[in-house]
Amino acid sequence: MISRQIVIVGGGPVGMLLALNLAAIGTRSVLIDSGLRPRQHPKGSTQNSRTMEHYRRLGFVERIRRLGLPPDHKTDVAYYTSLSGYELARLPMPSERDKLAARDAAPAHDQVVEPIFRCNQMHVEAELFDIVHECPWVETRYGWTCTDWREDADGVTAEIEEASTGRRETLSGSHLAGCDGGHGIVRRKLGVSYLGATPEAQPYLGGPMVSTYLRAPDLHATARDVCWQYWVVNQHVRSNIVSVDGKSEFLFNTRLERPDQQLDPDAIAAMFRQTAGCDIGVQYLSHQTWTAGQAFVASSFGGGRVWMAGDAVHLFTPTGGFGMNTGVDDAANLGWKLAAMAQGWGGPRLLASYEDERRPIAYRNTGAAKALAINVGRTPVQAEIGETTPAGEAARRAAAEYLRGGGEEFASLGVQLGARYDGSPIVVPDAAPPADDLIRYRPSAAPGGRAPHAWTGGGRSLGDSLFDRFAPGFTVLRLGPNPPSADALRGAFAARGVPATVVDVPDAAARDLYERDLAVVRPDQHVAWRGNADPPDADAVVSRITGGN
Repeated sequence: MISRQIVIVGGGPVGMLLALNLAAIGTRSVLIDSGLRPRQHPKGSTQNSRTMEHYRRLGFVERIRRLGLPPDHKTDVAYYTSLSGYELARLPMPSERDKLAARDAAPAHDQVVEPIFRCNQMHVEAELFDIVHECPWVETRYGWTCTDWREDADGVTAEIEEASTGRRETLSGSHLAGCDGGHGIVRRKLGVSYLGATPEAQPYLGGPMVSTYLRAPDLHATARDVCWQYWVVNQHVRSNIVSVDGKSEFLFNTRLERPDQQLDPDAIAAMFRQTAGCDIGVQYLSHQTWTAGQAFVASSFGGGRVWMAGDAVHLFTPTGGFGMNTGVDDAANLGWKLAAMAQGWGGPRLLASYEDERRPIAYRNTGAAKALAINVGRTPVQAEIGETTPAGEAARRAAAEYLRGGGEEFASLGVQLGARYDGSPIVVPDAAPPADDLIRYRPSAAPGGRAPHAWTGGGRSLGDSLFDRFAPGFTVLRLGPNPPSADALRGAFAARGVPATVVDVPDAAARDLYERDLAVVRPDQHVAWRGNADPPDADAVVSRITGGN
């Protein structure tokens, strides 16, 4: 099958994942980014369970799990008056080794295929950069800037310029994807605005922030324990410290006083001393400003031959770790749809379904992150909190009681796995979906949601998951000991040139999870249709779920 390439503007994590999703289904892309390689400054520290499932589907989850913190490093979150002062509260969480051991001991129909992984985005981006450069389906143009683009009835054309030489070239493709962030050329040229409220001012995680990459070999010893995150609240400073390498490298986040405040390294050093509560050796590596408390969603995700994903369509506050992970899910959704159009089997309504499906998720996830940020900002901090007095003890008790309720920020499995596309024009509904729950995930094969999971092999390794048997294109599941033939669906996919594979799953318990004898799973692992027999008009079903009229 002849496939035209996709032009991707923006080679950050979402752009790279979009290119790899396209490659998985046999579509070439050219990836344009002004940087020569990913910037070495820490960012988010969570690769959630759904993102890890996508890495597994694309074939490199084990490479990602080799990154980040040591396997036995505790991922506790602890709250202090200062690192050398009082511990207020602690949220115990397992090490990566413990999480994988729990997965190995879980029942066959447990839904956590890939446990949440605490690894800084900086390390993941560097690995994705290598993976993209190894992929023969992706042409990389790092060190190049897209200066303009245009669209016509036959495709898109992008003008690019090499930063080091000024050399210019013209690239063409069937479609263009803007993964170039909130200030990128794609959103600006489309004239798309963000919708949402201005961040609310609050003592922490509301307004201007600064993140500092630093090296402090004695930090764990100063805090008297090894944790993944340390939060400090006292009468002088509120801050957050995240372990980057499990040894001496950390990301230090604190608030600036004003949006127009100049970044002052001396002031940041003073805030770090107040956070530590004593002088400890520290080397400051880099600083970066950002805005907390934002929850913005684009007024449009694109149109015609040009679509956007990631920060170009939603801007998050990082609480909960939803930002990059939501962009990864964008790439999984948009990737197969762009591939379908490039290969000629996607219908006229297919690309519009991307916005139909992903925009509600953007509102859901940005709202959840902002709510968590507001909760953090409301932590009661009385002036006496660091004192060795009855008033200090009372202040610490009040803060501790509040902070112990913050565990949902670091779990939120419902956000991770529970995204649903109910009401989508390319989903064939047949039952009421489960209620949305940001904390708990309830598996359901009601079309629109993530396909329920089962371990169908004897272990928990690659190849043992039902998800490992899904095809890069569509998968038709024949469930239970006596399923229908699915010949009509098989023929309808073949007649339209749609890549599809039939997979037999004789396990009766898996059939009970899906509540039907047949199910069609999309390339992004969402259920598109299910039934107890081949549909009377299988061609109509295939037409609908691939965006036909």
